[in-house]
Amino acid sequence: MTYGMSRQTGKKLTKRDHIGQSVDDILTTPVGTRVKRREYGSHVFDLVDRPANPTGALQIIAATAEAIERWEPRLDLQRASVSAGMDGKAVINLTGIVKDDGEAVTYGVGLGGLS
Repeated sequence: MTYGMSRQTGKKLTKRDHIGQSVDDILTTPVGTRVKRREYGSHVFDLVDRPANPTGALQIIAATAEAIERWEPRLDLQRASVSAGMDGKAVINLTGIVKDDGEAVTYGVGLGGLS
């Protein structure tokens, strides 16, 4: 069964992939940048250039949890972590449960640098 369309290829997406695309969009959209939906997105963008220490990671995790709770009702976030590389890029790793069927899912959302 399909649940949506890939924003990059236009192909059909499964529910799991559609949720992953949504999570990526939420976390990489700075709050205040969507016309007519200024509240949409996350505050992760505001935190990207903070020091890569435990406090900075905790702030990113909190911003991630807040945004997922608000904007992705299909996902029950269980765990989030941040891994930073020496190249200035970071990845937010998420583990959660799809609410309607209990499927466990994991996603990685890249931050910083060009994709």
